[in-house]
Amino acid sequence: MNEKDTTTRRPSFSVRSAAYGVTFFFLFAMIGNQLHKYGNTYENYASMEYKHGLGLLLFSVIFSLLILLSHPWLGVSFICVLSFIAAVFFGTGAGIINRTAPFKGTSCDRPADEYPAPWRPYANECSRIVAIQGLAWALWGLYIFLFFGALFHKVQFKARPTPEGFYYNKA
Repeated sequence: MNEKDTTTRRPSFSVRSAAYGVTFFFLFAMIGNQLHKYGNTYENYASMEYKHGLGLLLFSVIFSLLILLSHPWLGVSFICVLSFIAAVFFGTGAGIINRTAPFKGTSCDRPADEYPAPWRPYANECSRIVAIQGLAWALWGLYIFLFFGALFHKVQFKARPTPEGFYYNKA
């Protein structure tokens, strides 16, 4: 008998799901704080590209939260597509922050005068900007792994026997 299992799946909470929730909350809070602190005008930001990169990352976090909340009801094919989209969003946002901000991992100890003039007011927030970029790259990597994992699960790569007579005739 090939009957489908019609029992209702209950969501299960684990340390991993709590860690995902905490990570997304902190990333959402950090990006939202940056956008809220400097307002909606371009004059308060070092560059328009940086402001739009923060907006893209904020959207990416909300998009990820929607994926995580709805994933028990989505199929593997749709999760594969959504994970690719989220990877593109996070990779683009992290790349924008990496390209526009002069702050790199170990450069936060430098005095503000050593940074370009538009970025000097942000020198005290160097570690926060680097953390936003690092979390965005980490989520890009996780979504790439999820994309390929879902793709391999869906396509089911496995060794199959070659049918007799396909490549040669047995006499």
